[in-house]
Amino acid sequence: MQDVVKRDNPGGKIKRVRQRNMSVYYGTVAFIVLVIFAILSVTVFFNVETIIVTGSSIYTAEEIAEASGIAGGDNMIRRNMKKAEESVTEKLIYIETAEITRKFPSSLEICVTPCEETACFDNYDDGYRIVSKTGKILASINSPAEELPVFYGTEPADALKEGMTFVSADEDKTKVIYELMERADSSFGSKITSYDVTDRLNISCIYEDRIEIELGVISDIDYKYRFANEILTTRISPDTEGKLRMLQNGAQLLSKSDLEQIDRTFEFNSEQAASQSSGTDTEGDTQDIQSESTETTKLNFE
Repeated sequence: MQDVVKRDNPGGKIKRVRQRNMSVYYGTVAFIVLVIFAILSVTVFFNVETIIVTGSSIYTAEEIAEASGIAGGDNMIRRNMKKAEESVTEKLIYIETAEITRKFPSSLEICVTPCEETACFDNYDDGYRIVSKTGKILASINSPAEELPVFYGTEPADALKEGMTFVSADEDKTKVIYELMERADSSFGSKITSYDVTDRLNISCIYEDRIEIELGVISDIDYKYRFANEILTTRISPDTEGKLRMLQNGAQLLSKSDLEQIDRTFEFNSEQAASQSSGTDTEGDTQDIQSESTETTKLNFE
């Protein structure tokens, strides 16, 4: 029987050590190259040479570029583009959004979206505010702006200035206002000339300056819009004036003459109560008013 003796291969060990050393060497070289490249990237390479401005705006390209705070020679890697975008929208009131994109090796593109005047908010003793679709306050005016729906009873929070986003002192009312504004471009919403959100649980609006609509709470607003639009466009004459009440299971229309009669009846009853307390006889007049009130007409829709 022959014994087999295993011997170490010194050549194989040397080869493995050499390979390991080469791996460390190349890894070190690659790391050094990356570090040098990173340093050059924020010092020498990728500096701004060209700024391209796109999108519609009332401002010039130079004004937009200047508002971003980015100048020629600034490093594209080191600059915080998010802050530059915010700087554009804060400094230039009529810009809704700004998006800055790096175009390596040396260009930036600033794409802007203009604000669209969407509504006019009352501001109690300080006139009115024109706001964009997102609620950005664009301008202060003394009287309601023409061709913009006016919101009354907005209850603005304190210290709201131009360029800031509108917020009501009542958080729930803020949500109601924005939900109504989202529908301003709809076929029905575009015909509403004013809203009253003083009581957010009993919202009302004026349609074409001739019909007051009691919407109630904001829930089911899309259904209420569709139903009101159907009534006002298909079931009554286009020159009808009055009040439309949106009820839980339908709606009720009171014409202008109905409302006037109700006011007369209320006024007479108030006078009658005052007269009775003073001993004056108004029985004959009461019969006249009652007989007249029976001629009013209310249209109920279900």
